[in-house]
Amino acid sequence: MKKLLVFVPIALLIIGCGGGEKNYYPLTEGNTWNYRTITNVTMPDTTISDTGSVKTEITVKTTLNNGTEVYEQIMTMDGTADTSYVQDTDDYILSYEDKADTEPDTMVALPLEEGKTWTVLKDSAYTETGKAIGKESVTVPAGTYDDCWKIAYIYADSAFSETSFVYLAPDIGMVKVYESMEIDTNMTSEFTMELESVTIK
Repeated sequence: MKKLLVFVPIALLIIGCGGGEKNYYPLTEGNTWNYRTITNVTMPDTTISDTGSVKTEITVKTTLNNGTEVYEQIMTMDGTADTSYVQDTDDYILSYEDKADTEPDTMVALPLEEGKTWTVLKDSAYTETGKAIGKESVTVPAGTYDDCWKIAYIYADSAFSETSFVYLAPDIGMVKVYESMEIDTNMTSEFTMELESVTIK
């Protein structure tokens, strides 16, 4: 999942706060989040829209091949499932692609503070950086959530850069994702993912 829009799988999966902070992504077996997605591709003479669904579930507490304790997380998008493994430490929320992964993505650096930045992933060809923007109130189909952290994820390589925004609600987790990008001078794409329902154990 080396790139945020891969939330889809990015996994999305940003996780939340430890160290005395509110929990912005509760890791408990059976927690389930259901989202709707909307993609709009705009061209000079038309706009093409597409809708979809995403379900994310914490299924079981398990271990990586090296013995590290993690939570298995399954994200299903329009019928296609992607499994990742999430670890909550005192300083970071880490996401592993598989049980053999030894170089996790750093989804969140804890504690969250306005202006705080961290490297999500670094490759010889590109980088992705996270930045805590601040707190906002967010309204989605599942309701209105106050004190949501707005996190920017900036992906950059030698050719271009793009920014995705993720909103994390206390004791709920991710409630919204937004990304807009220019495909070329005549085409732009806008992606939104919003929480429709949630079960927190």
